[in-house]
Parts: sequence; structure tokens; C-alpha cells
Amino acid sequence: MINRMKDFFMSINIKDKIKEISIENLALLLIMPLSWLGFGEFMAGLILIAFIFSLISKYKRDLILNDKVLIIILSVFVINNVISSLLSVDKLPSTLLSAFWFIVILIPTSYVRFSLNKKNEFLIKKIVPLSIFIAIIIVLYLLGSFFHSLVKHETLFPPQRYRFIFLGFQGTPYMLTILGGIGYGWLRQKKEKKFLWIGFLYLIICSLGVALSGDRGGIVGFFIMVLILLSFDYKKLIIFLALCIMIGFISLKKLDFFIRFRYIIEIFYSKSARNYLVNTGHIATFKAAWEMIKDNWIMGVGTNNFSKFSKLYGNHTWNAFAHNFVLQLWAENGLFGMLSGLSIIGLIIYRWLKYLNLYKYKYIAIGVGASFIGLLIFDLTNNAIWILGLALPFWLLAGVMGAIYFIVKEQAKEPQPAEINKGL
Repeated sequence: MINRMKDFFMSINIKDKIKEISIENLALLLIMPLSWLGFGEFMAGLILIAFIFSLISKYKRDLILNDKVLIIILSVFVINNVISSLLSVDKLPSTLLSAFWFIVILIPTSYVRFSLNKKNEFLIKKIVPLSIFIAIIIVLYLLGSFFHSLVKHETLFPPQRYRFIFLGFQGTPYMLTILGGIGYGWLRQKKEKKFLWIGFLYLIICSLGVALSGDRGGIVGFFIMVLILLSFDYKKLIIFLALCIMIGFISLKKLDFFIRFRYIIEIFYSKSARNYLVNTGHIATFKAAWEMIKDNWIMGVGTNNFSKFSKLYGNHTWNAFAHNFVLQLWAENGLFGMLSGLSIIGLIIYRWLKYLNLYKYKYIAIGVGASFIGLLIFDLTNNAIWILGLALPFWLLAGVMGAIYFIVKEQAKEPQPAEINKGL
């Protein structure tokens, strides 16, 4: 009896179990879902602590330091921003925030690789499936808010925007774009045909949540993401586009809830609508940012200083951000800051495109990359990437794309069976 018990416990590979529940995996299991729910600012501190503990291992230090290209571009980006900030009007806070960019980008991007590599698929198998559950929680909450408003206002479509309790009006469509992409990829990866339709239904559910958020940039970003995802399944793409056209036609004709979209039509025949759009809102902010760029196009006005110069350049409504990530980078950190910042994003997308079809979880890789592109579209009219609670999941997503790149790259270096036999 004792020998049987001994054999049983010996059959359990304790070392593998310990590795599977390592501090990195446990931290990431906590960090990613909670950041999706809107606790990104609190999770940022946790990921920093877990990251420091991880660096005790030489293997993990090497894992981070071998991404030399990212570290070089990120260093150029941060050094440029520090110099720009030292020349600005608000030197100390601006300089400290510039240096903080190194931590905000490098740590989430690197940390994901601890839980997603050739020997460890903890993130794919344990964390990614949670995205579906969390997305459904968010959409159900939005529907609850909608029906509560319906009863309260006694009108079918009260003209208001809805948000998840722990997320802002920007954060709600932002997170649904992340969760929609990676959740769909996980479902699409399944071999059974029924999961094709389950994945499509899941995208429709997430679309409903984004529509209830009422954020135009979020709706466009999510729509672009869905186009990328369904480009691999043209039948469902046609169905989705048909649904969008039908809903759009009904909303423009009948529903006051979508009154914001009527501005798109009014631009073509209403002078008052054109004047409103040009002199207020995002376009006025874009104009102010461009005037700021023309006067400070080389070095910018310094990190986090856009708000201090906003009204000086004809923007009658105060704004802390340019509501466009390209204009924001250029206005605050100059030409080289903008180019190096875009180079980081370009590097991530380049790696994703290069090894997309070679990863064994191809559709998860597609979902992750489509979400990332959707967020970039979102940030052409928003400022989510500058909010720490939203920046953390953004760079964690970038980390997944980078980890996939390194997995495929390392596997390509391994000798193939034919080469091994040839050597023998």
C-alpha cells in the first residue's frame, strides 16, 4: 500500500506543476482580467512588483534583454521625450512622466513572455478564455443600465451613453474591443464548426455593448476589428455588413438614440452643423494641436503639457489631450518623439504580420492583432493610451503579439525532423 502511494506521488511531476503556478502566471492571471474590468491603475503596481521578483531568475532577465530592437527604439523614444521635457515650461513633472514611459511600455510588453513561450502556454489556456466571460459581464451590465433607463425615462431609446461600472465612457468600448478580438480568436480556434457560429454570435454581443457605449471612435475601431476578423470567413462578413446597413438605416430614420450619427448626414447640407464641428469638439482640438506642432515641430512642448498650451492655440474648450495619438506625440514630444513612438507600434504590427500564419494558435494571434489595430483606430479620436488604467491592457496586448513573434522565431531555429535524420 505504501509503495503504491509512493508511486502515485512520484508520477506527479511536481516541478512542472510549480512552474505552471509560478508567480508570473498567478500575477498575470490576476492582472489581465482585473485590468479588463477597469482596475488597470491598481494592477500597474502589482505588475511592477511581480516583474522585479521575476528578474531574480537569470533566464527571465535574458528573456527580456534579448529583445534588443524594442529596447533600443524605446530608449530613443524616452531619451527624446526627456530632452523635450527638460526644455519645456513644466520641467520636473514632465521629465518624470517621460521617464515613466519606459516602465509603462517595457514591463507589460516583456512580462507576458513569462507566461507565453514554447514551454509555457498558461496565458493561452487559462487567461484568454476568461476574456469571453468578462465581455459578457460587461455587456449584461450595459443592457441592465439600458433597461433601467428605459423604465425611468419611459422612452424606447433615451439619448444617452452607457458605461460599465468600473470603466469610463472611453474604457467601455476600449475593453470590449480587446475582449471581442481575443475571445473570438479563442472560439474560432476550435475545430468544431459550431464554434464558427458561436464566435460570430459573440462578436454580435460585443457589438451591442459597444453600440450602447455611444462612443463614435470606439464604434469605428470595433467595426474595423470585426472586418479584419471576419475577412477569414466571408459568409459571416456579408451577414455582419448586412446587419450593420439595416441597423444604420433604421437608426437614421427612426431612433433618437443614434442622433449623433445624423451629424454625418447633416455635414453635407447644413452650414450650422459644419460650423459646430469645426469650432468645437475634436476638430477644434486637432486644429489646436496642429498649430502647436507648427510652432514646436522639432522638440514639442513637453510631455503632459498639451493642456497648458491648448487654449493659447484657439481651442476654446480646454482639453488635456489632442484626442489623436499621433498628434499628441508630435505636439508634446516633437518630430523624433512621434517617429520613435510610431516605430514601437510599427515594430509590434510588423512582427504580428510576419509570423501570423506560422503560430499554431493562428486565430488567437489574428484576434489579438485585430484588437490592437482596433484600439489604434479608436485612439485616432480618443486619448485612452495616455490613461494608465487603459494603457496597461494596451501594452499587455502588445506583449502577447511580441511573445507570439518570439515563439515562432525560436521554433524556426530548431532542427526539423528531416534535418535530424540527415545528420544521423
